[in-house]
Amino acid sequence: MEPTMGLGYAALGAGIALGLAGAGTAIGLGFSGVAGTGIISEDPRKFGNVLVWNALPQTQMIYGFLMAILIMLGAGLLGGTPREISDTDGLIALGAGIVVGVTGLSGIGQGSICGGGAIASAKRPEVFGQSLVLAVLAETPAIFGVVIAVLMLLSIGFL
Repeated sequence: MEPTMGLGYAALGAGIALGLAGAGTAIGLGFSGVAGTGIISEDPRKFGNVLVWNALPQTQMIYGFLMAILIMLGAGLLGGTPREISDTDGLIALGAGIVVGVTGLSGIGQGSICGGGAIASAKRPEVFGQSLVLAVLAETPAIFGVVIAVLMLLSIGFL
């Protein structure tokens, strides 16, 4: 089978899903990591709490990774022979990758909130839960993005 534009669009969608969500995670981790290293430099016993704050922005990368795998599996790029994909289906798969990648940029804001939460809870441990709620709310766009992307892939028979 000769590769089609549809297959190329799908592969591009997988790359965008992982690339943009990964960028959001990396930038967000920069914010939370800076706060965390400052905290543990003053009190290494607070590493456990700092680790929680640094784990949260990584979920967007997980969503991007998962979507890239789903697109590649649906297109036959993993563990099989590449499928013949119409341009329309390829563009829908590309759209699914874009929606997950762009909403995965919410990791930037989440990392910023996590940095603030780490600092706040290091000073006042009783605000840990409240700060955590704020950080988790920043993940909502990424969750909605994954839901829509999965529905898009279902509509073209990739799942």
